[in-house]
Amino acid sequence: MAIWLDASCILIVFFSLAIISTYRTVGMIRVFALQSFVLSLTPLFMHADALSVRDATLFVGTLALKAVLVPYILTWAIRHVSMRAETKSIIGLGASIMGGTLLIAGAFWVASSLKLPGTQVSDLIIPCSLATVLMGFMIMVTRYRAVTQVLGYLVMENGIFLFALSLFDAMPLLIEMGILLDIFVAVFIMAIVINHINEEFESAPAASSYSKMGESP
Repeated sequence: MAIWLDASCILIVFFSLAIISTYRTVGMIRVFALQSFVLSLTPLFMHADALSVRDATLFVGTLALKAVLVPYILTWAIRHVSMRAETKSIIGLGASIMGGTLLIAGAFWVASSLKLPGTQVSDLIIPCSLATVLMGFMIMVTRYRAVTQVLGYLVMENGIFLFALSLFDAMPLLIEMGILLDIFVAVFIMAIVINHINEEFESAPAASSYSKMGESP
């Protein structure tokens, strides 16, 4: 299953680059859902010869939370703010792709000098996880809208989760599930905030019209 694990790591990085090069928010959410689905399979690929309850729990939890529930909440949020496209970005599409490519190259260069304890199942886990974290951070700092910044944060968390899988045997299950719970809470709160912001903007024109009516003779 080492080949499938390597393929999963490459796909996770590819989906991160695809999110960077996408300006439609709905498209970014769908690509994130695909990335999270591939990420949920990595514990199964790592221990394909001897699957445990811990592997199955991670698979089900990651799949249900990050590949299904989180994209659903984000889609619900953008529907309530009537937003379909991300039009504001600090850098252009070509520069975004070039920047993402440079981050991938830098992540592989840094990972080549890291010495981690234990035997790694795949040589691609560390560089791909670092590249995903860096590209998630890039999404956060180059986009203006709250939803796309949340997506950048979630992509970063996917990279952190992939890095944690490299230390799978030393990391307690409670910490891993706590990370997933933190992501769920963060996205849920962001959805509530976006909904309240939308309500405030909808009430602002009405308040303005009432004030003009009061000023008229």
